[in-house]
Amino acid sequence: MKILKIEGFRGMITMAFAGICLFAGFVIFPGYVAMILWNRFLASMFEFPLINIFQGVLLWGISVVSYCIIFKNGFAVSFLTNPSELSEAELNMIMRNARMYSGLHHFRKPQDNPYLKKDENKTDDIDKKVSND
Repeated sequence: MKILKIEGFRGMITMAFAGICLFAGFVIFPGYVAMILWNRFLASMFEFPLINIFQGVLLWGISVVSYCIIFKNGFAVSFLTNPSELSEAELNMIMRNARMYSGLHHFRKPQDNPYLKKDENKTDDIDKKVSND
């Protein structure tokens, strides 16, 4: 792993330059593009008011936040008042589902799959599905 050391005034100037470049690339430039598109198409075709660069950045921000809200793809945050650990049964169920959806169930026989350990006393639904393939 490479560690970046920031030493002295030159390092601070370099980090400030990198931060300004990132801000310009991910905030200002898309805001400028949003402003140009708004002014070229909406203002000329539908007589909307012209916007400046600050309003273009706000439009870009609103677009990004709206996209994140609408298409969140399973992103969830949960806050518990009394955090507790998972029980062994809940953890096993989560691991089985993860293995099943990750594509590891394509092995022909359960004993060939190194990730699924079969208990001789129990048969799981995944083992039945794998053996039926």
